[in-house]
Amino acid sequence: MHDPLIIAGETLGSRLFLGTAGYPNQRALKAAIEASGCEVVTVSIRRISLAGHATDTLALLSGHRILPNTAGCETARDAVLTAELAREALGTNWIKLEVIGDRETLYPDVVE
Repeated sequence: MHDPLIIAGETLGSRLFLGTAGYPNQRALKAAIEASGCEVVTVSIRRISLAGHATDTLALLSGHRILPNTAGCETARDAVLTAELAREALGTNWIKLEVIGDRETLYPDVVE
């Protein structure tokens, strides 16, 4: 039985959210996205330049909901600023909020 995921009134057929970090190249990323069947793809705003390759990455993600994230932010202030920039740049209210507490393990800072 298929049970769709509904977030903010939007129905998603796939519950898989796929990150864009760690792929060796754009071709591998595209293949992973297509093979996964995901509808939502997360993108780190701090790691993507909004010039140059960003256009290629965003074009690659067309047809998918882009979920910008605040990966790499170490304070709540930085995360909120990054989230606001993502909202303006990408025209979305959906944000994956992350505040990193430990750079080595990438564990979140749950107190911040």
